[in-house]
Amino acid sequence: MNMKYLTLLSSLSFVACATGSNQHLHHSLQPYIGQTAAQVRSQLDLCAMGFKTSQHPIQTADFLSYTIFRDVNIPMGTPNISQSISPGAPIPMPSNGGYNIKMKCQIWFDLKDEIVQDIRYTGKAC
Repeated sequence: MNMKYLTLLSSLSFVACATGSNQHLHHSLQPYIGQTAAQVRSQLDLCAMGFKTSQHPIQTADFLSYTIFRDVNIPMGTPNISQSISPGAPIPMPSNGGYNIKMKCQIWFDLKDEIVQDIRYTGKAC
């Protein structure tokens, strides 16, 4: 029963963190609407904003695209609880490990005549 609550709580906190980060990213990119693709390429520094990125953006006549990566640790198992020193005060021990997953987010600057018209996001890390 406790594992269900722990899993639910972990999932909710992950979504809350991701949502907060997404809002920050979305608000940070809004000023680029109306700028040229060249201005975006020269001014946008996702690494300075704390994101891991692919080497270079991809540009076509219709879009300019950046890829960001996020490492997510998925815990496995339940934490080991050793015997307590006093009744009711368990000493938590490290958990049994987990999986590290690299998730990506694709940021699409929709272009018309080299001018950014809109920004879209695709991927699990967005």
